[in-house]
Amino acid sequence: MIVGPSVAAIAMTIHNNFHLLRLFAAMLVLFSHAHSLRRLPEPLFLERMPLGPLGVYIFFSISGFLIYKSYRSDPNLLRFLAKRGLRLWPGLLVVVALSALVLGPLVSALPVADYMAHPLLTLYFWNLALYPIYHLPEVFSGLPYPGVVNGSIWSLAIEVAMYLSIPLALIVMRAGGVVYLVMFVGFAVLHFTWIWVDQNMLVVWGSDLRQLPMCGIFFAAGAAIAAFRWERLFTPNVMLCAAIALFCSPANNTSFHLVLWIALPILVIGAGSSTSPFGHWLAERGDLSYGTYLYAFPIQQLLMLNWPELSLMAYITSTVVLVLACAWLSWHFVEQPAQRLKPLRKTGLDFDGRSPIA
Repeated sequence: MIVGPSVAAIAMTIHNNFHLLRLFAAMLVLFSHAHSLRRLPEPLFLERMPLGPLGVYIFFSISGFLIYKSYRSDPNLLRFLAKRGLRLWPGLLVVVALSALVLGPLVSALPVADYMAHPLLTLYFWNLALYPIYHLPEVFSGLPYPGVVNGSIWSLAIEVAMYLSIPLALIVMRAGGVVYLVMFVGFAVLHFTWIWVDQNMLVVWGSDLRQLPMCGIFFAAGAAIAAFRWERLFTPNVMLCAAIALFCSPANNTSFHLVLWIALPILVIGAGSSTSPFGHWLAERGDLSYGTYLYAFPIQQLLMLNWPELSLMAYITSTVVLVLACAWLSWHFVEQPAQRLKPLRKTGLDFDGRSPIA
């Protein structure tokens, strides 16, 4: 019977490098989008895959590991759902509202009255139901990447689906670690039999269903590591071997991904579970990763609209400064206050997979 988080779990939440890694992953997505939004070739990781998906896969690896631990430390379904909702929706609500009701009227080619009466404005709020709607009336329509207000929010529906798999695995199937090993293998098989065979999108609730196994395989790997506590085996020598295997993996797509699915979660969880002075310093100042992920795309589009002549370096630098400012405001005035509403166990201790202990 689990009565509360261990001292080690509490220390890991405060002192680990997961805040740093999540912010790094968000910056990878930002850096990759900085190229694609200007119709430039996206930089590749090991000359095989864009940096944007790599950042998303890092997020999912961390989420699988930490959210699994969060539920195991407090196996109450209602509290689990409340904590996940309070982590996800307040920040999303604010960025959707600001995009639709502030950014949109300011930059739309339509008069304000026509913009506010346009049916697409109401549709945009379906993003709060995790149904991705990317366009607002005549907003960003003349840019190199036309019309898209926030192209990053597609991943939230996939992430929530994977969140829900944790209580399903532990409550219904009562075999969390085994379930995630089976899920990992199943998602790998789907790559071979579907994703790499049929390039057509299969859209469900506004999302390409192929992204579920593509991202979910990393979530499953992280959850399996947490379930079996394999992170204790991730010594520097093991992580070095994983890095060598990844950097020396064969060039063909199949072999590279077979190595990536195993090596990346090992490196991410191993590095995240360790400590560093900068990681500790950053964790004490809040989690800016979610705000960075939410605000980067609309800010990048806004800069492209107003200052298209910026050099790539100036564009990226300006984006980072503005995004971090928005992420700081989001954390301190939206996300952290929402975290204080989390339902806690009677012990008063809580292990949250994404933020420091409240």
